[in-house]
Amino acid sequence: MDIRVVLMHPQEEENVGSVARVMKNFGFTELYLVSPCSLGRRAEALASHGLDVLAAAKTVPSLESAISGCDIIIGTTGKKGGHQTPKREAVTPEQLGGMDLRGRVALLFGNEAHGLPNEVLEKTDFVVRIPTNPKYPILNLAQSVCIILYELSKRRLTKTVRGKPLRKEEREQLDRFAGEIIDKIYEQPHQKRLVHSTLNRVSGKSMLTAQEGGRMISFYRKILRKL
Repeated sequence: MDIRVVLMHPQEEENVGSVARVMKNFGFTELYLVSPCSLGRRAEALASHGLDVLAAAKTVPSLESAISGCDIIIGTTGKKGGHQTPKREAVTPEQLGGMDLRGRVALLFGNEAHGLPNEVLEKTDFVVRIPTNPKYPILNLAQSVCIILYELSKRRLTKTVRGKPLRKEEREQLDRFAGEIIDKIYEQPHQKRLVHSTLNRVSGKSMLTAQEGGRMISFYRKILRKL
């Protein structure tokens, strides 16, 4: 499992430095910054022994650049979802840590003021939310990164082999077939969106192997032929 931490438009250089330090604590090194604030001595001071992570961070202009080459895209949110927004029906960090994440994983964090916008969350495979006091639910950026990376780092202690992960191209094919089936079954656009989003979320959380994904693709293809 390779984890890429992506910070979307971070506003405070101290937070970027603190994230680099947290990544060093848990053995993660790949940091991408999407149109960040200027980084200087304050970021370096907060990075501490994670200065090498900060120095190697890649600055990119867009989300597409940040997630290029990644197999799984995970968003983060401080807000609860609902039945109208399946992507926001988030898992906890503990649940995330127990998943069989394979391949290259992009972990997206929004900026300090607004978090990740809905249009970004819609591009993720699923979302993680840290349970907090509802009277003050929003954590500091570096604190959020710390909690989630801690849970992910525990997975490294468990050696589990399930087979090769489903490739991104195969996941996209599975998604296309699901969309075609939904178009043939449902009439209302909002129903199509909700069902398609839910299927994507379930598929993303299940971490299909190449063999499992191949069987699902074959199953969907046969459904389309019958329809």
